[in-house]
Amino acid sequence: MYLKSLAAALLGLSLAACAPAGRTELIPVEGDAAIGPADAKVTLVEYGSPTCPACKAWHDNFWPEVKRDYVDTGKIKFVFREFAIHGAIDAGIFAIARCAGAEEFYSVIDKAMERQEQIVTESSKGEAMTELNALGAEFRMSPEQVQSCINDRTIIRRINDVRADAQGKGIDSTPTFVLNGVVLASSDWRTIKPLIDAALTGGAIPEQPVDDGHDHAPGETH
Repeated sequence: MYLKSLAAALLGLSLAACAPAGRTELIPVEGDAAIGPADAKVTLVEYGSPTCPACKAWHDNFWPEVKRDYVDTGKIKFVFREFAIHGAIDAGIFAIARCAGAEEFYSVIDKAMERQEQIVTESSKGEAMTELNALGAEFRMSPEQVQSCINDRTIIRRINDVRADAQGKGIDSTPTFVLNGVVLASSDWRTIKPLIDAALTGGAIPEQPVDDGHDHAPGETH
């Protein structure tokens, strides 16, 4: 019995040693969570939601190229602005991303996109906090820390400010992109890419036509 107890205790210590340490404190990101050079000639802003199927499609199909060829090479600055178009579940994910800090903000968004179907499905069953706690645990946050992030008045104000900012620009759907201050009519990377390339060489961004049918995933409306 003693040997079995000792073995169990040693196994427990081994597992604890392998587990990531929890966060001793939370230092939320303030302002835009930007990546790429602060003084870049070109800034691309996405107003996005991690529970939006069209955002996930863009993220899966185009984001790797954008990051590899434009952000990581220092050509552009990229900003993901948290547009909580689907309400509380979006806001909760954004709160976790903020509390994860500047170095892991985009990793939280990536993980939420990856788990989008499960998050949305379980949230529809009333299990939103279960999913938010699971997401937070991926980034070493306890349930208490997740709740603290969700209740953080500064973060709540940030999310409300982004919504007001989007609405002030006439943005009412996700994903919507803004290139050097110009709201783009399409979220298709094949349309955005040449505009970025032109802007990098000093070209002006052409006036964008009114978008009567913004890009959505099948069946999605906002």
